[in-house]
Amino acid sequence: MRIVMNLLKHSNPTNVYLHHFFGNVLLVFILSIFVVGCKNGIKNDIVKQAKPTIMVIPSDNLLKKNGALKKENIDGAEIYIRDYNSYLVNDTKSKTAISIIQKAFINAGYPLNDLDKNLKQLNDRGIRDEADGVKKDAKTLLIEAVQPDIIIELDYSYDMDMNSQNFDREISYTLTAIDAYTNKVFSSNVYSGGKGKDFRIAFENAIDDKISSMMSEIDDYFGDIVENGREITVQFSIDKNSFIKFSDTYSSTGESYSEWIQDYMDYYTINGTYKLERNSDYEMYFVNVRIPTQKENGTQFNALGWARQCVKVMREKLKVSSSNRAQGLSEVVINIK
Repeated sequence: MRIVMNLLKHSNPTNVYLHHFFGNVLLVFILSIFVVGCKNGIKNDIVKQAKPTIMVIPSDNLLKKNGALKKENIDGAEIYIRDYNSYLVNDTKSKTAISIIQKAFINAGYPLNDLDKNLKQLNDRGIRDEADGVKKDAKTLLIEAVQPDIIIELDYSYDMDMNSQNFDREISYTLTAIDAYTNKVFSSNVYSGGKGKDFRIAFENAIDDKISSMMSEIDDYFGDIVENGREITVQFSIDKNSFIKFSDTYSSTGESYSEWIQDYMDYYTINGTYKLERNSDYEMYFVNVRIPTQKENGTQFNALGWARQCVKVMREKLKVSSSNRAQGLSEVVINIK
């Protein structure tokens, strides 16, 4: 390229013009590479710096050991009722352990939803949701009200070491990282062997051994969410009193409702990422649906926002009435009337 440019430079006026032309093209090319590189660098930095909101809770195993986990039969279905308040009162060591874990995450720069503080804001015994009459326990209410990104579930034991001549106690624990939106377990760290008579000191030493590796796994997992979108499920269903089916056409072009919905999914998901799992005249069910975590203006975006937007567009484009009946953080259930 340099030889060609030199030849053009020392030639006739036409070649001089070409020299300037190719020089400008080369400059634009170099600048475009630089700009793209900068944008990618900024994007990577944003992904790396993004920190999920954490909430630490005791495991069901700990609740069960302390009589704070019960099963109830509601309308033929068994559901678990968790009483976090009574558990934290009865097991002060668990409260200490949760406090130590929370402190480690706060020191590392993670936003935190404090379990004890949020429990006080919820009436744990008022389990029935007044809006829809659906029975919900404290865990469901917590997740829906607080909306953490990641749940850290703690299970631990602090038993007498029968081989110790100093009457030491041995500590072991399991920390499980769960996506609060999908309930997907993506990291589990197990520790055993720590010893000491003082629970706080023993647990702090034990946590220091494992917490950094878990944070790294959390950052990788959440970085994928920030870059590629949050995973949700989307269900479209026809109300039993409706006169339409998904295979019916809605316009003079002959396009069916199901075709419109698939086009909508193509456009309003990240890179058209989804899988159509069920497809019938009365139901379309999509899994592995990826949606943005933020709107263009930087405000948070979630499954509820996605559903609200879809209901509005369907009303405008298809002239149908619909509503979102979803209850979880990661599901959309749009019922067409």
